[in-house]
Amino acid sequence: MNTDAVTDDQFKQAMAQFPSGVTIVTTVANDEQFGFTASAFSSLSLSPPLILVCLANNADCFKPFNAGEQFAVNIIDAKHEKLAMKFATKGCDKFSGGEFVLGSSGLPILSGTPVALECRTKYTYPGGDHIILVGQVEYLTINDGTPTIWYAGGFQHLGT
Repeated sequence: MNTDAVTDDQFKQAMAQFPSGVTIVTTVANDEQFGFTASAFSSLSLSPPLILVCLANNADCFKPFNAGEQFAVNIIDAKHEKLAMKFATKGCDKFSGGEFVLGSSGLPILSGTPVALECRTKYTYPGGDHIILVGQVEYLTINDGTPTIWYAGGFQHLGT
């Protein structure tokens, strides 16, 4: 058994070996749109329909998500990869390209995404250097498309 402390770099390298879906998460606060890219996303419960997504505590959009009452999770496909990189970047105008429409809940939904989940925030939990947002899915949209995954430090595409 290895008793040495796990370094940040070792942990990142280990987690890079686990393929994960890629999402763009959005919300609205005081008539302003906010968003981030997340691969730390999962279904949590079937009944009620709950999902979870994790956001870094030092993210520019931490406050609106932490205090917010709703958020949307957009599962991306290959045509949204550049946008996902933009939403992973601090300090840029993420919504400038007009790729979003308002969903049933009034949240920004990515046009043409394979899946969009509009959620009411049920719980928030501290999780180390992240916050865990638990949302109850109130509306969902399913379109054609194949989700993109993140693996070994880059986007990968699932076979059809």
